[in-house]
Amino acid sequence: MSLSRVRRVSLAHSVSSQLSRAIVAGDFPAGAQLSEPSLAAKLGVSRAPVREALIELELRGLVEFDPQGRTRIPTLTPADLLEIHAVRLALDPLAATLAAEHATADVFTALEANIAATKDAKTLADVSRLDTDFHDRIVKAGKNRRLMLCWNALRDQVELWLTQMQMRHQAVTKRTRQQTVDSHRELLDVIRSGDAKRAANTARDHVAGWIELLPTTPTAAQA
Repeated sequence: MSLSRVRRVSLAHSVSSQLSRAIVAGDFPAGAQLSEPSLAAKLGVSRAPVREALIELELRGLVEFDPQGRTRIPTLTPADLLEIHAVRLALDPLAATLAAEHATADVFTALEANIAATKDAKTLADVSRLDTDFHDRIVKAGKNRRLMLCWNALRDQVELWLTQMQMRHQAVTKRTRQQTVDSHRELLDVIRSGDAKRAANTARDHVAGWIELLPTTPTAAQA
């Protein structure tokens, strides 16, 4: 029983990993319905691990169940985008402050590699994935467990947020990849300097700049 349970949980985790990547990459459009039988057939597994994976993804904010138990990809409303932006304005400066105080040479090497990969990224989905990974590494570098808990609860939604925001950015500037590289380079250099206050201000400015691309609706304005 114990061995069977470990195997099934591992399979469900594998399914959730594949589905989360596909959702964030936009392979399933917002509002699309996900069929458990269809997913199970496509992935070559039974419906049980697919169901477990979807329950996990619901907790991570990547899918939602309607009252009839059907699964859909959530649509980030203007209010959702504004809320995620507000939370990032709180989390990112703290993460940068702690990283400036605690980051090691290994962290800087990994962040340099991330910037290099972003520079060579072929798609906006790749830029969004690498962008999230960049900030993920900064949070981890701060060595604050409770900040990590807050970040992990939001991480997938941040990547969805970045995917939508970078599409808006690309439509306006045509330079999303390069501007991501430039802003991350600036943030990394400040964190590496060890100046915690400047790191916090740079991280805040980095996030605050997105406000110009957030959709404005009465709902968002009231949020």
